[in-house]
Amino acid sequence: MPHETGVRANGGSIAAGIPTVGELFRAAGYDTPYAGKWHLPKMFEGMTGFEPIAGGQPLGAQMDAGVATACIEYLKGSRGRPFLIVASFMNPHDICEWIRGYEGSKKCDVQACPSPPLNMAVDPDEPEYMRHYREVGNSPKDRPLSKSASWTTDDFRTYLDAYYRFVEDADRQVGRILSALRASGLYQNTLVIMTSDHGEGMGAHHWVEKAAFWEETVKVPLVVAGHGVRRRGAQDVASLVSGLDIFPTICDYTGVAPPPLMRGRSLRPAIDGSVFDRRFVVSELSRYGGEGRQGRMLRTKRHKYVVFNGGRRPEQLFDIDHDPGEMRNLASDAAFKTVLREHRELLAKWVAETADDFAIGNSA
Repeated sequence: MPHETGVRANGGSIAAGIPTVGELFRAAGYDTPYAGKWHLPKMFEGMTGFEPIAGGQPLGAQMDAGVATACIEYLKGSRGRPFLIVASFMNPHDICEWIRGYEGSKKCDVQACPSPPLNMAVDPDEPEYMRHYREVGNSPKDRPLSKSASWTTDDFRTYLDAYYRFVEDADRQVGRILSALRASGLYQNTLVIMTSDHGEGMGAHHWVEKAAFWEETVKVPLVVAGHGVRRRGAQDVASLVSGLDIFPTICDYTGVAPPPLMRGRSLRPAIDGSVFDRRFVVSELSRYGGEGRQGRMLRTKRHKYVVFNGGRRPEQLFDIDHDPGEMRNLASDAAFKTVLREHRELLAKWVAETADDFAIGNSA
């Protein structure tokens, strides 16, 4: 988890003694080229286990085409050794720069833009943390992010149009690499995993950017294809999956022994179609700007529990089965008192077991 690795924000360094997937696979005889964004810290400073072939500095669309090209050139010149290659694209993350420079809805024909989401309403009793972030924005102060409280519906439609353009650009670059992988004859012997570090507010709850636990920001794509994947086109929308699971999944498919302590589990059973039995997953949030704002989310099969480390009304509880848009916070509903207590206890146990320094800010 982030509190264990030491990487709670951009520019952090991985704690000593925690191996990266690059270090593990290089020791196992793999080539480990890396192209693209590297935020630990920037410009590949302190990188171990990987061979940088492009990128390093977050330059968005200016960098992504070069990332794809570098990966393609590597595939063309593959020396016949096994490889673990990382293509770390910036986009659609450039939406944050678009938000910083936003001046109103005159940038496109609003009527041609996507429709706004149905769950745009803001809960008047939402946690103080959420309201502060939406109204004040993120640092730096001269170029605030997420300050969307005053946006109109047309503003959000314009924003969605821009966001989808960034997604389209990322799709093009991914397609270039996959075409090169097939042309090289290596596709059938390569496991391909595509995912993201976080999602985007998409206008839900009047929210833009990340820094929240809404489904739009925490439910990210995870696509697995290629060698060893027997169920082509299958979808699993029921299993509780975490980014922690990617490392052990790669180890499972390749036969490379994983490190001794891993919070995640191999997703191979779920990929093969078996029931992936897991009671919950946990996510962490750290706010930029030095305010010390922290949050934790615990998601079970049906419910999502969110709590922040301070402020008024720090808790949220949602019934995702019956309220997928997260429009009704059940934390103060007496009918869900038992469910709330169960989720509090699960999170408290997890915090203790993982030596998390998070101070749970719920009321007794």
